[in-house]
Amino acid sequence: MSGRGFIVDRILGTFAGRVDTTHQMTNPRIAIAGDTAQLTMLVEAQHVLRADHTKHALLKNLYDVELVRAGARWLVRRMRIENVWYTGDPRVIFSG
Repeated sequence: MSGRGFIVDRILGTFAGRVDTTHQMTNPRIAIAGDTAQLTMLVEAQHVLRADHTKHALLKNLYDVELVRAGARWLVRRMRIENVWYTGDPRVIFSG
């Protein structure tokens, strides 16, 4: 999947009122070079159907993020998410 709009429409748009989600972020590593930075971290995402908590999808993803300084803030320039493993039913994420 590519593009913020596509991801928001295709994935997040189908979650509203249908899926409960939690995320845990671990092992962040940041390398700053002037006004840019590179961030990597592991993210575990648990998605559970509201109507049936026996239906779930648990994913472990590696995030690779390019950041750019914007005044006092850092903004995401590019984000790549690579799924390392998952368990459960992917229809929890991709149906709706």
